[in-house]
Amino acid sequence: ASVYTPTAETPKFAALVMVIRVVSVQSVYQASSRNTLKSRSLTGPEHDGLSICLEGSAMCKTAEDRTKLTHVILRPSRLDRFSIKGHNAFADARVVFNLSNEPALKYSLSMIADRSPDAKNWTSVRLKAQTLYLETSAGNRYELSLQTIGTDTVTYKLAELATPHTVTKAVIMDKGVPLPDDDKTEVAADVKWTEFEWGVTCLRLRGVTYKITNLFWLPSTTPKEPTAPSA
Repeated sequence: ASVYTPTAETPKFAALVMVIRVVSVQSVYQASSRNTLKSRSLTGPEHDGLSICLEGSAMCKTAEDRTKLTHVILRPSRLDRFSIKGHNAFADARVVFNLSNEPALKYSLSMIADRSPDAKNWTSVRLKAQTLYLETSAGNRYELSLQTIGTDTVTYKLAELATPHTVTKAVIMDKGVPLPDDDKTEVAADVKWTEFEWGVTCLRLRGVTYKITNLFWLPSTTPKEPTAPSA
């Protein structure tokens, strides 16, 4: 809850862009007063939902500056990384080892977020050429892939892979990406992109929550043909 008292002065900028991050519920919310904005304190069980945290802001003095801020949908890891000049989408990426003991990216919203307003940098569009693999804290590996492209709709499929500890990236590539149906169990099909609810530490889909620990991408391929024995 807050109170804003506007001024009669004309703003000296074209737009004010603010970047916020969704975080888990906090035990205490301190009251503050700054720039004519006042907020009240909040403690205890008054709020049991999610919270938002201000990550950074930028003042666009011209319309041209505003068009340059294509990175505002990303989550900067430090306030000083937020600027009009540019932002490295993977500046705060963390490399971990997945279930098959291979390098992967630690899960975070910045790893899933669309890279810019340009459609070619959207995660949903990236799935047309690549497949996303997600691993959970429970020791499961899931494959998120494109299912169908219709005239008006695009659908996706989520499937669970068997024996992720022994199936390496090379094995997956040899079998074909996405994997054949015999190597996975379908979890959800005909999923619209808007049904995926990406959280700070988890993915929620059709009432089921998956706590994601890491992820990796693989390019879509076709299964390798078996090598014929030499004469």
